[in-house]
Amino acid sequence: MKRIFILFVLISSCNSAPEGFCDCMKSGEELNEITQTVLSGKASDDVKMKMMKIRDEKKKACAQFETASGKNMMEWKKACEN
Repeated sequence: MKRIFILFVLISSCNSAPEGFCDCMKSGEELNEITQTVLSGKASDDVKMKMMKIRDEKKKACAQFETASGKNMMEWKKACEN
């Protein structure tokens, strides 16, 4: 029984993202969506200000992951999608 538990812990830890990473991904997706609106030329000044705010939020949310490897981030991204 102990072996099964240890195996489960190892497997689940491999498939999880560090705390805050999923928030970083969510901020990035939100920024991408609003940036498309701004770049299309159909954005009001309020939308442009919102984009600036989201960009700052994303920068803060993702700061601790700036030096993470691409391989790790791809694995963490999968964990956020589940």
